[in-house]
Amino acid sequence: MSKKKIISIVIILIIIILTVSISIIYFKNRAKYVFDVEYVSEILYNQVKVDGKYGVVDKSGNIIIEPNYNIIQIPNPSKPVFVCMSNYNTETKEYETKVLNEKREQIITGYSNVQAIPTDTTADGVPFENTVLKYKKDGKLGLISIDGKEITKPIYDEIEAVTYKEGMLLVKQGTKYGVININGVEVIKTEYDNISVDNYYDTNTKYQRTGFITCKIKDEGYRYGYIDYKGKVILDNSYTQIERVTEIENEKDVYIVAYKDGQAGLLKNNKLLLNYEYEEIIYYAYNDVFIVQRNGKQGIVDRSGKIKIDTKYSNISFGGIYINATEDGQDKILDLNGNEMTDGYVYKMPTKDNQNYIVYDKEGIYYIIDKNGNVIIDKKYTNIEEIDNNYYIVANGRKNGIIDLTGKSLVDLNYNSIIKINNTELLQANISETSTVSLINKNMQIVVTMENANIDIKDNYIRVYSETENRYFDYTGKELTGKEVFPNNKLYAEEINGKWGFVDKQGNTVVDKKYDMVTELNVYGFAGIKLDDKWGVINENGEIVQEPIYEIEDISPNFIGKYYKVQEWYGNSYYTDKIDEN
Repeated sequence: MSKKKIISIVIILIIIILTVSISIIYFKNRAKYVFDVEYVSEILYNQVKVDGKYGVVDKSGNIIIEPNYNIIQIPNPSKPVFVCMSNYNTETKEYETKVLNEKREQIITGYSNVQAIPTDTTADGVPFENTVLKYKKDGKLGLISIDGKEITKPIYDEIEAVTYKEGMLLVKQGTKYGVININGVEVIKTEYDNISVDNYYDTNTKYQRTGFITCKIKDEGYRYGYIDYKGKVILDNSYTQIERVTEIENEKDVYIVAYKDGQAGLLKNNKLLLNYEYEEIIYYAYNDVFIVQRNGKQGIVDRSGKIKIDTKYSNISFGGIYINATEDGQDKILDLNGNEMTDGYVYKMPTKDNQNYIVYDKEGIYYIIDKNGNVIIDKKYTNIEEIDNNYYIVANGRKNGIIDLTGKSLVDLNYNSIIKINNTELLQANISETSTVSLINKNMQIVVTMENANIDIKDNYIRVYSETENRYFDYTGKELTGKEVFPNNKLYAEEINGKWGFVDKQGNTVVDKKYDMVTELNVYGFAGIKLDDKWGVINENGEIVQEPIYEIEDISPNFIGKYYKVQEWYGNSYYTDKIDEN
């Protein structure tokens, strides 16, 4: 073989080795932040509480685990895995734990002190990491999957969920913290004295791109750094304080206000935009600028770090696209370029079509003016807020109504508040004295008004209800029937002359209309029936599961079998058959 061929083969082998090595490194790093987070779509098991002890009830209302335990953890309510705790040891400060299945058989044996990992920031509302458990051996903690497969050895002193980062776990070894994911892959080395999240959120990726603020205790004190959601170190631990600008939604870039020796600077990733010479840097999202303060004086800087207004003012605040500032004791109104405005308004906000402006003067009176400064609406309102289509919510003191651009009243000034219901075409108007709720459609027509009412915004409908009424609407304000909202139900609530019962899909009466109130069948096939201020339960066939005996404060309780749901103030929920909720 010629020398040239040998050299060519060697070069090819080197290229292959480099390619494989780079691929290994890439996929190893990618494994840190690319993993499956399981979301629970169906709740098959719930806690039940009887005589102060906890057990498990299935969706049919059957007791699966007898209520004999001090604590029950159901890490994934779609799977029969129940962590049962009892016999608290005051010396070790631990419970005896065992993991049972739906047949009450002990599973995940061979590990001690197996527990779920609590978290209160999951997308599906389940208060635990859904796929993993922690266990203890020889005083150390390790990680196992919910089906009992070992993920990590018992090498940690603490394992906790990371707030707003599903699938990420904060671990502690000795006095140092790090982060692993639910596959046991190390995301952040255990070398920090503290780790917290930056709470970044965007509408597309939710909290997936939330990064980490790390802390190390050095001779000179606490020093902070920043690691992105992939585990890449962006800033080392040399800062006295770090804050991410979470209002800036950006997939690639992280904007950070960082302090050195008490002075703030602005960074984009690890690039310094503003030097560390400010007392404070605060971002204002609407105008996409920062108020910066140096030597007690304030100015304005844009996102690129360019100075728009010098730091020579005190008490800078925004009035829409106007800036309210004080210089040498004199109040001034400026635009975003620092030019002084003399039109007499302290607030100016363009309308959505950019044809007019909402403004108010020094007395706090609102107007609508056109581009030439001509007043279009002058009714001495104390607030004006644009909705859509040149409709405006207006206030006069504590009363709110709606007008159009001609000043015509479309909804009278009768309400304490009027707010837009997100992702719908509807407004919600409230009268607090009578707990009255009204829904207003995009044509400013009131589609329902109900006193002593509650409102629930569901995935595809809105429910307005009270102790005697129950109505459904789509996101445009069209009223819906129970059949339209719950097409898979066997029975539907129906009211005649103030009395409630149930009919089938053909309209035939299945449960006589003799109750003061009822609920619709829930996902488990049970509905509440109320008579003489006491609640009972029927099943999907209209058969009475429990005669009305329960005194429940909830005006629309939820049932599984004979058990009703209790939501505790700190978030825990369970089902019980206690006659008096109080």
